[in-house]
Amino acid sequence: MAADDRLPAGEPVPETPVPETSVPETPVTEQPEADRDDDVVADPGPPAEPESPAAAPGPPAAPPAAEGPADRDGDTGNERRPETVQDSVHERLGKNSPVGKDRQDTETESDAFLLGRADEDIARRLSGDRFATRIGSIDGPVAMGTNAVAYQFTLPGGEQITLARYELTADFLIKLRRRYFRGPSFAPALRTLRAQRVLVLRGPEGSGRTAAGHALLESLRQDGLITKVGGLVMPDGVSVGDVTQKPEVFPAGWGMVLELRDGTELAMGARVEAYRTMAAKAQGYVVLLGPPAGEEETNQYEVPHDWPGPAEVLESYLLAELPDSFPDAQLRELLDDEAVTGYLANHRRPGQVVKLAVALVDGVPRGRSPGAVVASLEPDWRMVARRAFEDALPATDPFGAPRRQALRTAYAIFDGLELVDVFSAAEELLGMLRFVEAPDSSPARPVFDDGLEKLLFPDMLGEDSAENGKSSPTRRAMLRSPQLSDAFLDVAWNDYDTTRLVLLYWLDRVVVEGRVAIRLRAAQAAGKLALYDFDKVMADLIRPWARDPSGVRRQAAAWALEQVSRNELFVGRVRRQVSDWVLSNDAALHDTAAKVYATTFGAALPVIAMTHLRTIATDPRQLPYRSVGRAVANVYLTDPSGPVLDHLDAWLDDAAPEVRAHTTWALLFLARILDNDRPTWPRLLLDVEAAPERQPVLARLWTAALAASATAFPAWDLLRQWLELPYGHGANDGDLAKALLRLTTAALDGAALRRRGLWHIRLWHRRRPDDRLLSDLIQRLTEG
Repeated sequence: MAADDRLPAGEPVPETPVPETSVPETPVTEQPEADRDDDVVADPGPPAEPESPAAAPGPPAAPPAAEGPADRDGDTGNERRPETVQDSVHERLGKNSPVGKDRQDTETESDAFLLGRADEDIARRLSGDRFATRIGSIDGPVAMGTNAVAYQFTLPGGEQITLARYELTADFLIKLRRRYFRGPSFAPALRTLRAQRVLVLRGPEGSGRTAAGHALLESLRQDGLITKVGGLVMPDGVSVGDVTQKPEVFPAGWGMVLELRDGTELAMGARVEAYRTMAAKAQGYVVLLGPPAGEEETNQYEVPHDWPGPAEVLESYLLAELPDSFPDAQLRELLDDEAVTGYLANHRRPGQVVKLAVALVDGVPRGRSPGAVVASLEPDWRMVARRAFEDALPATDPFGAPRRQALRTAYAIFDGLELVDVFSAAEELLGMLRFVEAPDSSPARPVFDDGLEKLLFPDMLGEDSAENGKSSPTRRAMLRSPQLSDAFLDVAWNDYDTTRLVLLYWLDRVVVEGRVAIRLRAAQAAGKLALYDFDKVMADLIRPWARDPSGVRRQAAAWALEQVSRNELFVGRVRRQVSDWVLSNDAALHDTAAKVYATTFGAALPVIAMTHLRTIATDPRQLPYRSVGRAVANVYLTDPSGPVLDHLDAWLDDAAPEVRAHTTWALLFLARILDNDRPTWPRLLLDVEAAPERQPVLARLWTAALAASATAFPAWDLLRQWLELPYGHGANDGDLAKALLRLTTAALDGAALRRRGLWHIRLWHRRRPDDRLLSDLIQRLTEG
């Protein structure tokens, strides 16, 4: 402590009161560090005003024993019990399942509630967002301007969904007619669409299905059969029956493209007939896009759509866009150029071909060579990842391939994080790969004993990486592009069976080890994998995490679902899953649902989040956990003028004492957050000063937190930190000092709380006798 008894700037610490003679100090006991679970706090019990205004807060009660998860997790319908990743892999690895067997602690969180403490925010800045979200058919139309409209509907069961309807502009359709290459399936697809009003176009993702659907509908528009060409983007899991009665979804005279990602509806003739009926009612046509069909899934409405030839796509685009004066002979030379043909050999997707075509149209007429144009293109990151995997395989050392695979995968997924964490994760993955690929062998030499230049793939490294000869004091993994993280995960899951077999098991190990940033990235990677196979990843990884006794794994489940919800096509699935957990009778699932609402997912749904958090708060088993309070603070920060304070005000009058207890914890989480623009002041105080009509609500919340037995000690300590701020700023921020004076006076309402407040404030004033704010507070409270 400084000589003048002032706390060092920026380092507030919990107060140890110096009691008066008649007030003996009661120490606060804590759990031993090794036995603490950061999500667990003392059972707050019903809020009550302290019996003696001068009594210091007593020791918290011991937390109640954690209740085991219920038999059911609240999912509707008969739940299929698939083979989990732990069951399917642990036999090959010769290990027991790790789920629920390791650390039972959670991420570190201070009990002191110091101002500005936010470990997860720091971890998010370190971890970043490496996994790009691609939203299929909405990308093109939305990018053209203001021709996309979003509609929100409430389904019969009460769920709210959002649909996006877009319209292609006249300019876009003109260019489409000129550029589009009509492959062999175009003519039969057009005949089927004309005759049936519905067409099921089956083909691989990325093969140009959406463009084909637009071109087919444009042909009908040219013939006068429809007036508009557009499409619908529906959340995954929403069926035609949910929207067929909404006229704004399918206006009269439109042609619509609609992608059904999983293809399940396309296999059911009745569902396809429903789309046909909807199109006929609107005097329109609909093209349904789906994955390739099996023999049992075909019907009379389906036409297969295969990859178009990349050379034909390029030629069609160049003929449409190159100047008329461009010589035909030079066009043939351009198409036969070695650099161009080499690019097409490795980039067959129409989108990749169009990228090359745009660059050639821009560069060749100005004198750039085809080779220079191709060299200037940004690489196809998926191809870079694929080459990195292929380069790892041919090796004379039988242990070299898994070693390189493991390090390259870990290096890519944990891009930007410290190398010590990357090597630790890679070692876990290497052990699993060896058990799968050569279970009876043993390593010939230590793990990763070669230099990084031999273990890593040169094309994946960034210019500033330590492996390229430039030193970095932090020694972090540095990829050539953050998009490579997404590409490596894509290739590891979709192209290599051995890696897929252990990928989920490996991520489960990583989320319980290391620092918060690497656990966050591992959970985000699991969420990205759920976009490839939602049901499997949910059943094998995310749902077991959500029901695990360890708070670390429950937090990982929340982060994973947050990552899934960033893809608009999966928002509906995530909402239904979290709602099922809220309505379940499982305490672990309740806590996980609250953690999900403490992410960006909850911030985007403030009303639903607050309603569900109140339901979770009624569960008495949630009293030892702080997830509800954290979630409330997260929702508030997104929109301080939103409904959060009004909900908290109502929670204070709730009949359930558990809800009132969670309300006081929510106030503590809100009170410790500092503002972004004025980082030395609490965000909550600044917001209420800007909206004075909300001060009574904030005062009530402070009163409840200061009086409740479970939150009294951290609440008084936080109030002390608030009241120190004007003193530290000198004569500055006088308006906030006055606001703080008014708020504190209103919060210390009631004779008993006022007397206790006077005891604390006089104690603080003896340390800072020249603190004007404390002097004014003492005078007001004495007069009161």
